[in-house]
Amino acid sequence: MRRSVLAFFFSLSFAAWSSADDYPRNPAIDAIHYRLHLTINDSSEEIQARAEILFEFKSDGVKTIPLDLAGLSVDRITENKRETTFTRTDGKLTIALSGDYRRGERCWLEIEYHGRPSDGLIMGKNKFGDFSVFADNWPNRAHYWFPSIDHPYDKATVEFFVTAPTHWGVIANGKLIEKTNLQNGNELSHWSEAKPIPTYCMVIGATEFSIINVGAAERYGDNVELSYYLFPKDREKGLKGYGRLKQITEFFSDLVGPFPYEKLALVQSSTRYGGMENSSNIFLAQNGFSEDTNAHEVAHQWFGDSVTESDWHHLWLSEGFATYFGHLFFERADGRDRFVTLLSKDKEAYLKDYSSDPRPIYDPSITDLMKLLNKNNYEKGGWVLHMLRHLMGDETFFAGIRDYYETYRDRNALTDDFRKVMEFHYGQPLDWFFKQWIFEPGYPIYDASWNWNETAKELTLRVTQKQSPTIFRMPLDIEFKVGNKSQREVIQVGQQEQTFSFKLDAKPQDVAIDPDEWVLKVMTITEAR
Repeated sequence: MRRSVLAFFFSLSFAAWSSADDYPRNPAIDAIHYRLHLTINDSSEEIQARAEILFEFKSDGVKTIPLDLAGLSVDRITENKRETTFTRTDGKLTIALSGDYRRGERCWLEIEYHGRPSDGLIMGKNKFGDFSVFADNWPNRAHYWFPSIDHPYDKATVEFFVTAPTHWGVIANGKLIEKTNLQNGNELSHWSEAKPIPTYCMVIGATEFSIINVGAAERYGDNVELSYYLFPKDREKGLKGYGRLKQITEFFSDLVGPFPYEKLALVQSSTRYGGMENSSNIFLAQNGFSEDTNAHEVAHQWFGDSVTESDWHHLWLSEGFATYFGHLFFERADGRDRFVTLLSKDKEAYLKDYSSDPRPIYDPSITDLMKLLNKNNYEKGGWVLHMLRHLMGDETFFAGIRDYYETYRDRNALTDDFRKVMEFHYGQPLDWFFKQWIFEPGYPIYDASWNWNETAKELTLRVTQKQSPTIFRMPLDIEFKVGNKSQREVIQVGQQEQTFSFKLDAKPQDVAIDPDEWVLKVMTITEAR
């Protein structure tokens, strides 16, 4: 997801859904598949809907299934086609089961409901005054328009059967199975996503679109169809502004692994964010024509959508990854200068934010989910990957990334899962690295000084860490410029104060620490007089 300024204004208005990640997980049930039927039109903000949900039982004797559903009226519920009873309290729909289920068995619940969603499904006029309907679920707003286990820990496959005016286009997750003209001014569109995704990525969009096929991303024997869904009056602007979608998608496929879904569409929409990474159809803001945003959201298809954090407070596994991998595309496509510029902007933004809000990346004290859209999870999270890349080396780092994706594709992961995969490839423990950069706050503030001993032809470098309480352990590259030559060394800094000595041919004209900007830090370096 790409943040927008609006997101932070909305955080005050949606306190009801911005709650701590203390979601009451139910290990006895698993939502396997959602089959969602919706009827929408261009003259009303009400929906007629039916949700069919397939559950698998993980324990014997389950007698109720609690689901998240807020605001809408429930008309009828059946369990395997038999009518059953239910109760509603505080955004929960609790369904009574009559069957005697054993572990491993399954059942279908069918929920008929209607009403005007108060959130999650944005219905109204777009910037051109045309009526539109767009789902906007992040973080836990799906349950405002369909009953669900509205938390990323329980991923599922999904189908949409959307009845909408014939002159509209409809987009949803997965591939288009069928379009049927109902001969009453409406059309039925059936979309199906065969890979399990989090509920926050289960979306539809419907309005008048200019639909443009922009080719296919061709990798691993698959042809992933790419398209733009644009408001007709913005067609030309969108064609110019949506950028190198094919190159971006193919780059990540080569770097990380096969694209996880059946297609990829960039959709001009009513999302409140700069962009929202919904699986296989990215919803972009109405006025959002930024290639940076596109690269970020496409990276999410691998990290966030396919490999999904199972706890909100590990959001950096989604947003930090999308931030850094988005930058990696520009490193490859436009050169290292562009890449370093993007990282420098991230560093500046993080340092400014940290001065007023000194928190670690993993911070379970955050109780408003909107406040997880912060500089820790995005900018610092990206820098964590950058530093890990340098520590491990490119070949080992990217081998670990590919293994992490392959291992947790279509599943959930936590920071510790990522650590273990990277340790396997690195061949050394990395708990110290993740402890200081993810679970502790801050960054190193290095104060370095050096002096030259002409007689011994020796340079002495003293490095002091000024921050507290964490003393960071990191390798630092040192570059000495002597005449027309450069000499590189690596020092291991891990104490509050350390001294290092180097033999050189002559006094250097310049001494640089971390000249290639691999470490998130503040640095001063002087020659001792």
